Amino acid sequence: MSLVKITGLSKKFRDNVVLDSIDLDVKKGDVIAVIGPSGTGKSTLLRCIDMLEKPNKGLIEFGDFRFDVTSRNKKDIVALRQRVGMVFQTFNLFKQKTVLENVMEGLIVVKKVPKAEAEAKALQYLGKVGMLDRQQYYPRQLSGGQQQRVAIARALAMEPELLLLDEPTSALDPELVGEVLDTILKAAEAGNTMILVSHEMSFVRKVASRVIFLENGHILEDGTPRQVFENPQHSRTKEFLHKFYLQEGPEFVI
Repeated sequence: MSLVKITGLSKKFRDNVVLDSIDLDVKKGDVIAVIGPSGTGKSTLLRCIDMLEKPNKGLIEFGDFRFDVTSRNKKDIVALRQRVGMVFQTFNLFKQKTVLENVMEGLIVVKKVPKAEAEAKALQYLGKVGMLDRQQYYPRQLSGGQQQRVAIARALAMEPELLLLDEPTSALDPELVGEVLDTILKAAEAGNTMILVSHEMSFVRKVASRVIFLENGHILEDGTPRQVFENPQHSRTKEFLHKFYLQEGPEFVI
């Protein structure tokens, strides 16, 4: 049974069709990696699911909750976003707030959790991402990798039904990528349901339960990592993957 069902999700910018009637069933515990060339709609897909971009049509269902993406009802949009967490390419932390305050903010403002309870939960999730000892630091005092781990803790603390990660390592120096990938892997192993956009192909093979190849607004391939990477059915998928030398490439190691 689907945790999330997306039907007919479409988005265009003027005459440019970015997403063309995307259908996607997400089961609880799925870790779906979305791969494909740059500019093919991967980030737009995540932003449309969270209504950061306004789709032209489509339906998003979480069980009995049905959301027509053409709706502009603020109550419905809030209800959707309470089910979805987002981790961005850039960290989007509040510069004037400490690490702890950043993680507490959504719990207090959005979920109306009492301050003491919000603090306890924030500390719990900071511990999960290895940032407990930085709780009183400000973002400017952290590395990019540490800031992204705080952003992941902030998203997880909201306990979303679906976590979206939009190229979470793309803004990091290469030596900081591993610590963030390690954090994502642990979140996946804990059973969080995720849709991840990433160019880290060896990591995708390790963490994902499903891989989707997206191009020109269409899903061309959808299968397990082994199916997609070792036996792709579409010629365009084969061409794309060949560029990464995946069959001979090094495995992701933490």
